[in-house]
Amino acid sequence: MDNEVRPTWRLAWGLWWRMFLITLGISVIISVILFAVGVTTFLPWLFW
Repeated sequence: MDNEVRPTWRLAWGLWWRMFLITLGISVIISVILFAVGVTTFLPWLFW
């Protein structure tokens, strides 16, 4: 029986895209949180 998983370019590209999209999603979430914190921190100073 040959149950071993062979590394192919299709598998490598699939893993690369999956890691890229996960990293991009995490970066967007962190950026939105930091932007929201910055707006709520510095916006009152503009109208004070």
